[in-house]
Amino acid sequence: MAHTTDITVEWGDTDAGGLIYYPRFFHFVVVGLNDYFTPAVDGGHPMEAYRSDGYLLPAVEASASFHSPLRAGDGATIETTIVRIGDTSLTVAFSVTHRSSGEEAADGEVSFVFVDSDFEPASLPESFHDCVCNRGDATE
Repeated sequence: MAHTTDITVEWGDTDAGGLIYYPRFFHFVVVGLNDYFTPAVDGGHPMEAYRSDGYLLPAVEASASFHSPLRAGDGATIETTIVRIGDTSLTVAFSVTHRSSGEEAADGEVSFVFVDSDFEPASLPESFHDCVCNRGDATE
C-alpha cells in the first residue's frame, strides 16, 4: 500500500525557468523513503540512524517519467511503495502528484543497496523488512 508524504516545492527546487529542476524529484523520493521507514527506527531519521552505525543506502539505478510541471509554492504528494526488497537491496516506486488537482507530475522507480563503510553490500535491517511487511508492500 502506498505511503504518502506531503511536500511543498521551494524556490531552490526550481530552475531559471521557474519549473522544478528534474533531479529534485529524486530528492523527493528520498524524502518519501525516509518518511516511509520512520517506524523502523522508532520515529527517528532512518538514514541518519544507519549512517551513524556505519551504513549507507546509495541509489544504484533510477528512472522517471515527467508528466506536468511543478513550480515554487506548489504543494505535492509523494506516494512511496516498496515493490521489491531483498537481503541487501530494495526498489521504490514513486509517484508525485499536485496536491491541489491530483494531476500526476512524475513517476518512476529507484533501486538502493544497503552498504557498509567499505561500500560492500550488507543485509538490510530486519526492521526494514518488518516495516515493508506491516505496510503490506511486496517482499521478495
